[in-house]
Amino acid sequence: MEPPTMLMCRILAVLSVMKLGLEPAVVVGQTKVAGAVGQEVILPCNLTHQMTSVTWKFQKRSYTTRRQESQEDTVIKYHNDVFKGKAPMANRSELIAKDFSLKVQKLTPYDVGEYTCVLSVTTRFTVQLVVFGITELTKYLLHNQVLSVSLQQYPSAQNKITVSWWDNKDMEVKNKQSQTDQYSLHKSGLRITDSGKWKCKIKLQFPPFDLDIPFDVIVIGFNDLESEIQYAAVNTTVSFSYSLNLQGVKWTGSLKGHLDWKAKADDNYGEIMNFNITNQGLALPKQIKRFGFKADEKPFRPLCVTLSKVLFEDAGWYQCRVAFDFGHVKTAIHLVVMTVAATPTGPLSKGAEVTLHCQLSALPLQKGLLIWHRVNGTKEESKQVTHREVDVKARTAGLWRCSFVLEDKTLISVDYMLEEAAEWNTYALILIGAISGASVALLFFVSLGTFICTVWQRRQRRAERMVRVRRDLLQNRTCQCQHRLRNDYFEA
Repeated sequence: MEPPTMLMCRILAVLSVMKLGLEPAVVVGQTKVAGAVGQEVILPCNLTHQMTSVTWKFQKRSYTTRRQESQEDTVIKYHNDVFKGKAPMANRSELIAKDFSLKVQKLTPYDVGEYTCVLSVTTRFTVQLVVFGITELTKYLLHNQVLSVSLQQYPSAQNKITVSWWDNKDMEVKNKQSQTDQYSLHKSGLRITDSGKWKCKIKLQFPPFDLDIPFDVIVIGFNDLESEIQYAAVNTTVSFSYSLNLQGVKWTGSLKGHLDWKAKADDNYGEIMNFNITNQGLALPKQIKRFGFKADEKPFRPLCVTLSKVLFEDAGWYQCRVAFDFGHVKTAIHLVVMTVAATPTGPLSKGAEVTLHCQLSALPLQKGLLIWHRVNGTKEESKQVTHREVDVKARTAGLWRCSFVLEDKTLISVDYMLEEAAEWNTYALILIGAISGASVALLFFVSLGTFICTVWQRRQRRAERMVRVRRDLLQNRTCQCQHRLRNDYFEA
């Protein structure tokens, strides 16, 4: 008879074998996958067995408490056909036939949890899904506004990650992050060139994994929004072009635009006119004296403003501003006017001098050179200053030019033609006098000849009349004698 101890060991061994038969060992594998809100993710089913059927199940995990929710919902099931389950993402999921991986589209924070690929009761593979998202951006940003975005983790603070931010030019944006705000980006001074696709790049430390989350940034503003300077001469025509970036922007109704002007930097702007911008194009105002307006057809392109017959008093800042519900954008063009004059006016006499005057309405912050010089002249005939006005004493006639030069670049130049007064020498005067004297003498002789001919013709006509009178008188006397003889005969 066996000792009680040996009998007890045999009984325990039999029970152990029976238990193994009732509850066979389960083969379990697991991994972690990261996805982004709104994107799609593929969950692998890393099983080496030959699979003819598979079931994907989803288990929502609670990270606010230590307990784990035990309910599992079927996402998708395959056995000769595909069947969708009741899990929240079931309608957004599909099975990849090649390896039975699960594709989940349009991820949401509620998709976080554990996904289990079940081949059989003894074969299971678990995937933990972590989701990242970018806080919702303001739809449109204006020039010089601040871009503020943050990265969200679902579940929060469960993974060690490294975050970097990249702009639309694929350049990393240096961001001063604090310990409490290490996953946020704050970029100030936005420009329209910043519009485009930005990225948040995430590196997971365990397991090693890289994830890029793109997001759109749309900046509304004027092209070349920095204050521009345009130059014009008095009595010429100047054009201002204001190009507003509305690419990718949609709105209802109309936007209100204004064109303002001020004479000095410290003055206040006064409105010249206003206009409306709609999705169909630009509604222009009535034309204003000396101002012209033109805009291309939709989509809205640059507004061109022309100012004809520029006066020196027209110099100043011309600002275009457009108002939105969430702010406004504006840009200003500084018009600098140049004028030239001469004192005294008129041709330059021999030995005399004329003062040529050149003036700019204003100088830019970087002072340039205001130069008078005679075209094809010499250095001695040039004068340059760094002020708004320059005078030069001109003793040589010809074409003079006033130029404003900044950093070896001529920004504007105006020509002045200084004409030379007519000078006559002695020989020319003698010749002119001789010609004049000869002309007078010739005129005298012609007049005298004409007078003599006239007198002679008059005398000829008078003599002819006297001959006719004598002939008539003689005829009349003969007739009278014959009449008297006839009367005496009858009386006899």
